[in-house]
Amino acid sequence: MVLRRDVLLWMGACAVPWVTRAHAQGSSLPLESPGLEHLGITVPDPEASARFYGRIFDPQLFQERDPPPRFYVRLGTGYLAFGGNKTSTPIVDHFCALVENYRPAELRKSLQSAGVSLGAGALGMATDPDALRLQFLAVPGGLARTIIPASRMSQDDAVVQAIGPDHVMLRVSNLERSVEHYRKIFGKEVSRTTKPARAWFGVARTRLGLEAAASGEKPGIHHMCVRVAGFHKKRMTEGLTRAGAQILPSDEKDVLRFRDLNGLVMELRED
Repeated sequence: MVLRRDVLLWMGACAVPWVTRAHAQGSSLPLESPGLEHLGITVPDPEASARFYGRIFDPQLFQERDPPPRFYVRLGTGYLAFGGNKTSTPIVDHFCALVENYRPAELRKSLQSAGVSLGAGALGMATDPDALRLQFLAVPGGLARTIIPASRMSQDDAVVQAIGPDHVMLRVSNLERSVEHYRKIFGKEVSRTTKPARAWFGVARTRLGLEAAASGEKPGIHHMCVRVAGFHKKRMTEGLTRAGAQILPSDEKDVLRFRDLNGLVMELRED
């Protein structure tokens, strides 16, 4: 799902004479990034999904100014972007990393030289061995000028006060193969675990997690975790339940996991 905002950001980045910090081989890899920013989500009813998440994170919804209808919910410094139509299968379509001194042509050349597959066109996203897509946007990111306020759902407080993304977790078919791929983009992983088998990459204050998919499970972008202020598990559980979320088990005391109306998973973590 490539958004109108991406085109504007790309054009703006090309027009500015950035001065970049060169790496040893003149490559822009690994990325200099302030963190992961948003998820692009495809669902049968984008507005219904936005309204669901609006009750949880921010009752002021946003939408694209022009068709097709796309909706947005802010997560502090990040956001969720919803697109799709009645025939769409619910899926997290892509995740996004912000890039300091973003120069699309230079970055694209570096990615190709490193053997990273890219989608067609100047804005083609990087794809990993499981065809999971990673988008790049210029700092400071945020909602673009083509996005306008939509309806405010209510005067009620959101269930949580979102600070920003904590991590994005990918379920992959071959952990070592995927680790090798993301090393090219983010540098060496910062930690590994064996039970469960996971690798973690540090992306400024955010993290990218890779986890081996279960037998028979399709690889995918499994969830985003959002840092929230005033974490109170019981109160938040009650608020999520009222919003229509299905609470999922979690062994971590400072994490609350839930499933949305389309069956997609989200986590909340104490800031």
